[in-house]
Amino acid sequence: MIGYVGSMPGKVFSENEFTLVKKVLASGETIDKHNHPGFTVLVTIVKGEIKVILNDDEDRKFTPGKVLKFDGENYITIEAIEPSEFFVTLIKKDN
Repeated sequence: MIGYVGSMPGKVFSENEFTLVKKVLASGETIDKHNHPGFTVLVTIVKGEIKVILNDDEDRKFTPGKVLKFDGENYITIEAIEPSEFFVTLIKKDN
């Protein structure tokens, strides 16, 4: 098989250079404050609406079609404003 299709929540792909995780949250559900040192992080929302807080300071709402990129040294908290699905891509930085 040349291509692999992953669609279930959780870790979709995991390679040396990156990890792709699918998150599915119910309305009001949260992902507590955490960070990903050593990675560049991409958050791509595909369904619903989420509120993202970076470093307890920067507060933004995201809807489908939007992509957030940030340095994983920063802290992130996510809250689902409505039922939501999004992908988190962790890209290893060169040391």
